[in-house]
Amino acid sequence: MKLIVGLGNPGHEYEAHRHNIGFGVVDLLAKQNRWEWEKTALAQVAWGEWENEECWLAKPFTWMNLSGKAIQALLKEKGVATKDLIVIHDDLDLPLGKIRWVFASGHGGHNGVRSITDMIATPDFHRVRLGIGRPAGSEDIAEYVLQPFLKEEREAAEAMTTAAAQSIPDFLKHGLQWVQNKYH
Repeated sequence: MKLIVGLGNPGHEYEAHRHNIGFGVVDLLAKQNRWEWEKTALAQVAWGEWENEECWLAKPFTWMNLSGKAIQALLKEKGVATKDLIVIHDDLDLPLGKIRWVFASGHGGHNGVRSITDMIATPDFHRVRLGIGRPAGSEDIAEYVLQPFLKEEREAAEAMTTAAAQSIPDFLKHGLQWVQNKYH
């Protein structure tokens, strides 16, 4: 069984923001597979199967920086091992449009990932890092991630979302090294 979590902030006002691109990927996965979202206490969840693997999609209701609380509860509730957790999130350190799959790596300054690592007491989970680039000049990082993609960035962001969604079933079928070779 896999738990596939997109990170973001709850609420319609944040839907198109850079920080919510993880939500965008799991929304696309649910839509492509016609999986229905259900509300639980800490997250929206959807369930289905890929490659003969039971999979749960999740979008935590906790704020980005408190993602670990929801993920810890979901892992316990669903009986999923941390090695079977896949977290999809934005990454300032990658250029817009770049995707990186990693396992058991540090949080890289991402507060949502830090929260997860702290709450589950291990970095031993998979991550799909989605490049959003860094702000130009002296723009505040918090303001930057809480803004929508610019008009000229939307095409690259949508292509990255689509590729990230495709990488999930590819990972389930072929494994980490295969998706790293294909998507990096």
